[in-house]
Amino acid sequence: MLRACKDVILREIAGEYILVPAGEAALKLHGMITVSESGYVIWQKLCEGDCSEGELVKSLCAEYEVDGETAAADVREFVCRLSELGLVSEVAADAPCEGAV
Repeated sequence: MLRACKDVILREIAGEYILVPAGEAALKLHGMITVSESGYVIWQKLCEGDCSEGELVKSLCAEYEVDGETAAADVREFVCRLSELGLVSEVAADAPCEGAV
């Protein structure tokens, strides 16, 4: 299961989706991160609560006319990048929720 960092705010500015670190995340990341429309869909799903990569793939397939293999590759790439930046983490399925993201 994947969990979004609770110290990141998603904003739409001038038609672009931006992840803005706040709180502790702002101490680690200096700047904002622009995400694509598919990145927006993935981030929104992560913010709804803990979810699996499979659920993220289903969300992309439901939103766009894309095959599962392409969606899975996109999800993997995006989640990997978010993980490198410390914006998403893997948690056990039975881990307690830290509250709304």
